[in-house]
Amino acid sequence: MQEQFLSVISDQVYNWQKENLPENSLFILHDGPPYANADVHVGHAVNRIIKDMIIRYQVMQGRRVSYIPGWDCHGLPIELKVLESLEYSKKASQLTPVEIRKLARQHAENTITKQMSSFKEWGTMGEWENPYKTMTDPDYEIRQLEVFRLMVNAGVIYRRFRPVYWSCQSHTALAEAELEYAPQHRSTAVYVKFPLLTPDEFVRLVKEQSDVDISGKPVHVLVWTTTPWTIPANKAIAVNPEMMYQVVSSDTHGVLILAESRAGSVSDDLGPLRVLAGSIPGSALTSFGYTHPLHSNTVTQSILPADFVTSDAGTGLVHCAPGHGMEDYLVCQKYGIEPCSPVNEYGEYDASVPAGLEILIGKSVFKDGQSTVLKLLAEVDALAGVNSGYQHKYPYDWRSKKPVIIRATAQWFADLGSIKDKAVASLDNVDFLPETGKHRLKSFTGERSEWCISRQRAWGVPIPVLYDSTTGDALLTDTSIEYIINEIKEVGIDTWFAEEDDIRHWIAPEYREDGKNYVKGQDTMDVWFDSGTSWTLIQEKYGSLREKEKNLVDVYIEGSDQHRGWFQSSLLTYTATHRNGKAPFSTVLTHGFTLDAKGRKMSKSLGNVIAPGAIAWDKFKIDKVMMQPIGVSGLRLWVAQNDYTTDISVSVESFKRVQDSLSKLRRTFKYILGNFKPTPFFKYEKDVPYGELGPIDQNALYGLYELEKSVKAHYDNFAFNRVVQAINKNVAELSSSYFQVIKSRLYTDHPSSLSRGTALTVLAHIFRTYASVLSPIIPLLTQEAWHHAPCCVTGQNEDVFSPFVAGWYETPEEWNNEKLRHDFLQLSQIRDAVNDGLEVARKSGNIGTSLDAGVVLSTEPGTNAFELLQSYKTMLTAFAEAHLAEYFVTSEVTVLTGRADSDLSTARRWSSIPKELTILGSRVKSTVVSPSWHKCPRCWHWNAKKESEVCAECAETVKSMHEFNAL
Repeated sequence: MQEQFLSVISDQVYNWQKENLPENSLFILHDGPPYANADVHVGHAVNRIIKDMIIRYQVMQGRRVSYIPGWDCHGLPIELKVLESLEYSKKASQLTPVEIRKLARQHAENTITKQMSSFKEWGTMGEWENPYKTMTDPDYEIRQLEVFRLMVNAGVIYRRFRPVYWSCQSHTALAEAELEYAPQHRSTAVYVKFPLLTPDEFVRLVKEQSDVDISGKPVHVLVWTTTPWTIPANKAIAVNPEMMYQVVSSDTHGVLILAESRAGSVSDDLGPLRVLAGSIPGSALTSFGYTHPLHSNTVTQSILPADFVTSDAGTGLVHCAPGHGMEDYLVCQKYGIEPCSPVNEYGEYDASVPAGLEILIGKSVFKDGQSTVLKLLAEVDALAGVNSGYQHKYPYDWRSKKPVIIRATAQWFADLGSIKDKAVASLDNVDFLPETGKHRLKSFTGERSEWCISRQRAWGVPIPVLYDSTTGDALLTDTSIEYIINEIKEVGIDTWFAEEDDIRHWIAPEYREDGKNYVKGQDTMDVWFDSGTSWTLIQEKYGSLREKEKNLVDVYIEGSDQHRGWFQSSLLTYTATHRNGKAPFSTVLTHGFTLDAKGRKMSKSLGNVIAPGAIAWDKFKIDKVMMQPIGVSGLRLWVAQNDYTTDISVSVESFKRVQDSLSKLRRTFKYILGNFKPTPFFKYEKDVPYGELGPIDQNALYGLYELEKSVKAHYDNFAFNRVVQAINKNVAELSSSYFQVIKSRLYTDHPSSLSRGTALTVLAHIFRTYASVLSPIIPLLTQEAWHHAPCCVTGQNEDVFSPFVAGWYETPEEWNNEKLRHDFLQLSQIRDAVNDGLEVARKSGNIGTSLDAGVVLSTEPGTNAFELLQSYKTMLTAFAEAHLAEYFVTSEVTVLTGRADSDLSTARRWSSIPKELTILGSRVKSTVVSPSWHKCPRCWHWNAKKESEVCAECAETVKSMHEFNAL
């Protein structure tokens, strides 16, 4: 049966809304593709269920929705996982790119199949038969290549030999978004001495500045670095032209130059320093040169001015290796100094090391290579100090969890300087939840100057470029790109990666006779470029419908890490190819990560991961506590009850709350439907008009009115946890009050009586409202309830097979009776006092149930409180049996003036101690007393005139039912 309901709420509802809801109301939630690499985890459930709640609410509002699930299929993690798991005769290193791509594609397809099955089991709906994938779907890859082509034509794409983040484990360049920063990384920090050239001129400078003579002494500029393996690639030293420097003498290290502001710290590390001369401006140092202590030649290297040099750490002089540092590269470019990067893709020194350092070739920069550099420096007395355990923040590859290096290679980049201002400005018209997301996305986007989009792997979308085999120059023209794209359409994208003796079919005709021999490029695009162009799917499918809309897509929602990822790559590629000044999205929502009960991020390495399937269908443990499965509805309710804008705790308490809430909701639906079973005496056919309902019923409807309006506002603001809170509060109110009040009407009044009909009318409205407000969150439960509900309860025809087809149940404005609500707020205070008295009577043994008692209320005549009590005593409803006793669930209520209650204790068998309270500015005294009459054995009210006889009302009901049977 559950599979049947899952099919209804997923496939049938989605298809129905596509065919029946108006096209001009289209709401688009664009799916940020999960990575097709592993089994699903709780974070997947949070993400998918939030998305599903959003689109289901829109369907309830009568809007057609588009939700096309997607998968991010390319990239390093999949490729590495395939290579690591191979168990056949060929070694992974011997596989051709085409063979790797085939295996990676199959792995991604298998993962997608498993992930999709899980997503559907959670009751999520979408275009499951037609998802988008960044692989296999040729249209997707062609659209991506067309975006690349447009960016080339806009002058945004270029190739440059410059430093990039590099993973030595993955052998590829990395973008900033692919990094994690480890705050407790430990490096080897060293002080290194570089010999200063032209010491005579420097002696004169010092003499002029400080009247100190240092002639005859070798002088060294002192640098400090946490990457000593980059010393062989040093090409310059940077100083801050505005900082002041000094000359110091060390018994161990000789004459040194360093910043005045850093002398104290350096002295702590290297021992006592004697100041020989000071107040030398950094600008003066830039007229001198130095030599490299490890290079066999004596090439003069420059001291350069640079604003990035600070007095926060080091010596105030920065070692610049433009092949291994971003800032180093930029400052050296200003002065025509080209980068040197003698390190290969494995993080080992290669044959391009400077002359005299061939001993480093083949050694790892993090291991034996670095130790060899330190040894060489020590041998020439250039190593002044070593700290092998310096702790600081350092970038790691987010996939391999290993430290990265910065390495200059020839890479393809997107110039963000020309588009980021437009991208940032477009966010002013985008709504963010939480609002801090706008600042984060603006900040991350604005801080970037370029985007390294090339990767050195086989599994991805190729960068469609040809290279001159002699010069290495790239052929990247519009004509060539267009031709290659069309060829991919014909022969397939894998052919690009195949070894071919003749590649002329990839060369546009106008370039075939230019005398050059071309080879195909093997770089692939960054996976963020893959997923970042997914908006092209929406533009192709719905572009004409969205021209007049605020933005192409209504909602993007992913984890908070996507401000650096998918949100940003989507924004940048869209901005680069459009001139409309818009972002691709109207609203951006972010959710937090799932944490265990100890506040730790859930991960396999910590062993604290819980599979969503276990939560729904199997027993599972949280902090050694065995939990019972909570079903699909429980899983969805758990997601909804959390404030997803922050990190979400997976705790015992949170699941217990879900179990309790879900149990109450299920009992509520059962209670309502159980009262509508037809009997020989009665079949509910239509609702009692609002004007014929009594105040108690109307007050219950006011509560539904408040619930529906507040819940709708919370849904509009994507505040699902507040939706759950409002519903739970209403359920509690109904259970403790209204459902108790109407028991006698439902179980003892004549089945066809108006009193029972009014109660059933309210129950029908409760069902419709609850089916409406709960369906986006727990559609499986509401669909099951809808399946068992007769049309008189749903208020719909039989062909309305789901609450989603019925649409949002909007409560009428006539239920918004503020005066009634105000009156019942006063009466509820009296009821609380009555309940206190009943509890005392119960504990003293005077009563078993509240019907075993009566209530005497006394107040001064003529007061507002007296008028309130009198009106609700005699005029509660149109039918005679209703009075205040029903609201208090007692057998009787007597309202007396203050002067008439003095002999109360003598008039009753027992009475409680009166409780006083203030109502409408007047004193009201509440006393629980023994009833005046006898207990009716049928309805249990103490209103029978004789013992063991039924009361007059029950006698009339029984007589009527006997007469019906006799017919």
